[in-house]
Amino acid sequence: MKDYIPSHFQWLTWFIGFALVLSMTASYAGNPAFPPIDERLVDMAEQPTRFYVKYTQGAEQQVRELLTSHQLEVVEVLENQRVFVVSGEQEKADSLSNSALVEYVEPEPTRKLYSQ
Repeated sequence: MKDYIPSHFQWLTWFIGFALVLSMTASYAGNPAFPPIDERLVDMAEQPTRFYVKYTQGAEQQVRELLTSHQLEVVEVLENQRVFVVSGEQEKADSLSNSALVEYVEPEPTRKLYSQ
């Protein structure tokens, strides 16, 4: 003999499943962490350009002063790699490469999801 599931349990199971699916799709709507794809491209264009500035060993303070004099803002410090991540104009960052304290200056790579 087959097990019989009363119809109200079957409807309850369907209702809970539907509610879960609906809540999962609605949670992304209007969430600023998940902006529409069109807006992300605009946001990337509006962000200031960032650069990696690698400095020679023992020259951290002198390079900080050099960055301040070139009006570049330090965004992040990678101490183990001796690299400053700076934000500012391309011309000012390029002028740093002439200093003996700086090994190289390169633009921060733009990262994209593979799905796009």
